[in-house]
Parts: sequence; C-alpha cells; structure tokens
Amino acid sequence: MTRLARLAAGLVLAGAACGDPGTDRGDEPAEAIVPRPIPRDDRTDEKPGFIAALTPVHAADVMAPYTSPSARLAVKLGDRVGRGQVLARLDDRQLRQELDAARAQLRTAQAQIRQAEVDKRGAEIVLKRETAAEAASVGSVADVASARQAVDKATATLAFARATAEERTTKIAQLQAHLSEMTLTAPIEGSVAMIYPQDGARVEEGRPVIRVISGGVFVKFAIPADQVGTVQPGDLVDLRLDRRPELLTARVGHIAPELDGVSQMIIADAELVNPPGDLQPGTVGRILPRRPPTPTSAAVK
Repeated sequence: MTRLARLAAGLVLAGAACGDPGTDRGDEPAEAIVPRPIPRDDRTDEKPGFIAALTPVHAADVMAPYTSPSARLAVKLGDRVGRGQVLARLDDRQLRQELDAARAQLRTAQAQIRQAEVDKRGAEIVLKRETAAEAASVGSVADVASARQAVDKATATLAFARATAEERTTKIAQLQAHLSEMTLTAPIEGSVAMIYPQDGARVEEGRPVIRVISGGVFVKFAIPADQVGTVQPGDLVDLRLDRRPELLTARVGHIAPELDGVSQMIIADAELVNPPGDLQPGTVGRILPRRPPTPTSAAVK
C-alpha cells in the first residue's frame, strides 16, 4: 500500500472513531440512537365524551345510632322492603343494663323525696311550736331561728330529691328511646342495595348498616374544566353503557355552577328518555354530546 493510501485509510478510521463532535454518543448502541416513542400514560382519558354512572333516584343509608357489639340482619341483599319494615336489630344488652340501673336510681330518688317530705313536715311542726312558745314568753328567739333554719334545710333537701328524680326520669326516657332506635327500619320503600356489616358483626355509631334504593335511575356525569359549555341543560345526549351495545338517550338536567374541588370537574346529571327496565345502579359509561362543542376562549386567536 502506498503512503498516500495508508494516510487516507487512517483518516477514515479516525473519523469513524471520533464521530461528529456535535452528536457524540460515546459507546451507545446504534438502536439507542433512534428516538424512542413517548410511553402512553394510562391515566389520560382518551375516550370520547364524559365519564358517567347510573345513580338511584332515591337512596337512603340506614345508620347505626349507637355502637353495638353485634347486628342481627333481618333482610338479604336484593330484598324488597316496605317503609318501616325491620331491617336489622342491634345488640341492646348494655342499654338494657343502663335502663335497669336508671330505674333503680329513680326508686332511690323517690324514697329520698318521701323522707324529705317527712323531715320538712316535722321541721314545720317544731317551728310552729317554738314560734308559739316565743310569743307566750316561754321560748327564746334563738330556738325559733333554729327551727326556721331546720325548715329551710328540709325544703332544700326536698327540692334536691325532686330534681334528682326528674333527672332519673329523663334518663329513663332517653334510654327507652335509644332502645327503640336499636331496631333499624327502612326509611323508604325499595330494595336492599347494600349491606355493610356481616350478620352478627360489630357496628360503630354513625356508620351505615344497610342501603335502600328506589325510584329507578338517573345519570350523573363529570365534565372536564376545559370542556365546559359542551352541553347545556335541556340538551339531548347519547349514553353508552359498559357491556350494553345500544345507545340510550338522556336529557341534561342540572349542571353545577362550580368545579368539584377534588376532581376539578363540573358535576352534572341527566334524565334517561324511555329507559329499559333492566338498568342497574352503579353501571358506568360515557355521555356523548350530540351538538358540536362551544369553542373556548383559549381557542380564539
């Protein structure tokens, strides 16, 4: 090989080794040089329309009025119930013990009232005698004052005993009311949609025990903030439900005037037009607006 040929070959090898100084990739493999596609974010909602769900028209959660060690259920999931029908009975043994104790305390207070009445009558007799003796100059003013003090003391004792009895009576009435509340009844006519605790399980005060629904279903849906104005009250929209091939028709009812603070969406509802009879609350789907969306101010140049 001539000297010129050897020099040309060396330049080629040097250029291959150094590469373009503006795009130096070191030892990175050739396939890494090709731009990688941006991974899809599964959190992004790319489906058309708005997220929607079927909601019962009437729903009532029956709450536990007090903490109870166990709840005995009288209904099963899906049962039809009438207004006032017994749904469950909470264990009321502790309340009954408190009621028995309150009744015993009331009897004690009533006995104290009778004793205080006797003491007061005796003190009044003594006061009358000492007053007469003092008027006849055979008694002293001090004896009259002492007798009058005894009457005042007996009067105060009697008042305290009566107040205690009234307190015990009020306590008994409260406990009896609590006992009646330990039997949970249906606030509306409908179907048992949810039973929160298992039969015989402990329930906490203020927690739901049974959910009753009635009146069919309506649609609640969420409008993203950047699509406000897409639908208006009174608009007809299509509803596509999961696992249901045909589209349903609904009419937009109410649209909230402000964003939900958590989801940052506008909550709205719609009434179904001629809905099928087999729709189930809780079914999710999409609201599909029929009219073109109103251009936002950001789209206006």
